Amino acid sequence: MTGFGSASGTINKSDITVELRSVNAKFLEVYTRLPMIFSDKESDVREIIAKKISRGKVMANISVEKNKENKITLQVQPDIIKDCYNLLSEIKKNTGIKEEIRIEHILKFSEIFKPEESTELTDYWNDIKKIIDRAADDLLSMKQKEGKTLEKDILQRIKDIDKRLVKIKKISGVNIKDSKQKMIERLNQLLEAAKLEPDKNRLEYEMIMISDRMDITEEIIRAVSHIDYFKNNVKEKELSGRRLNFLVQEINREINTIASKSNNSLISQLVVEMKEELEKIKEQLQNIE
Repeated sequence: MTGFGSASGTINKSDITVELRSVNAKFLEVYTRLPMIFSDKESDVREIIAKKISRGKVMANISVEKNKENKITLQVQPDIIKDCYNLLSEIKKNTGIKEEIRIEHILKFSEIFKPEESTELTDYWNDIKKIIDRAADDLLSMKQKEGKTLEKDILQRIKDIDKRLVKIKKISGVNIKDSKQKMIERLNQLLEAAKLEPDKNRLEYEMIMISDRMDITEEIIRAVSHIDYFKNNVKEKELSGRRLNFLVQEINREINTIASKSNNSLISQLVVEMKEELEKIKEQLQNIE
């Protein structure tokens, strides 16, 4: 499923922001965009995301920004100050300059300061991993919300298919009876025109065979069984998307058989409507993990 998750925190006077974006994919694919200092941490990022997300193409972006209050702290180097003062005194003596040596003269030498030593962010990687974990939770939460919407839509479509199967079952019973009667009448007309006596045993046998070929009761029962199993598995977490895809294929197979065996325009229309619903369900299932 598509989704977005983010989390942030301040670590060692730096603002850390983690953003995760996902789009549909058959398997889990994780791509990372990390600062240079974390270039060796890609496997850790993938491992954290894989614990939360099972399918989809996920782009993980980690950004580091120095805190605005994180001013550079300098340390004074006394030995270098003395050297600078002695140097200025030597210049003053050699040139005959009468001016006194003041503090602003010494500040011209940048060497008198050095940055205060600070701990590298890599030493705080365990804390940064917690931010990544929170971003993954945020992404998962969004995907779950979308999943609830998809679940509602899919179950409604399955319910509509189930209702159409009930209609088909009613139509089928009448259809077989009418078709059988029409064939008997037509056959009698042909026998009468040919002035032949019908073989009643043979005729009855043929009618039974034709009725069996037109009977779609078994297909309807199997389709309803698959639908019931589908409803029970929609809420399952483990491999639910793949299992539901398989059930949709089985339902589609039974509907195709119903279409080929029945010889009724109303049933054909209902079959077309059911197949349209199944196609929409298949599209939605591509988003389910």
